[in-house]
Amino acid sequence: MKTFPLKISSPEGDLFHGEAVKLIVRGVEGELAVLAGHIPFVTPVKTCDCKVELEDGEEKIGTTDGGLLTVSGEKVVLLSGSFAWKE
Repeated sequence: MKTFPLKISSPEGDLFHGEAVKLIVRGVEGELAVLAGHIPFVTPVKTCDCKVELEDGEEKIGTTDGGLLTVSGEKVVLLSGSFAWKE
């Protein structure tokens, strides 16, 4: 599958910076998935589990207390007030 550049940041710094196949978060209007080639948009993100699927099939799951998701033609950025990866 195609990948896209993803960056997840909080006030503590960058928590993820690399290529992803899929990102799933909860926006203000419900759960949404971002794939490569997604149309550009910006949306607030609610408190939720954030799932990142990597090219090798690994899935990383973290928790965000909310933030802002920006999808552009070049990259996807999740800015979070607080973010922690689950073990």
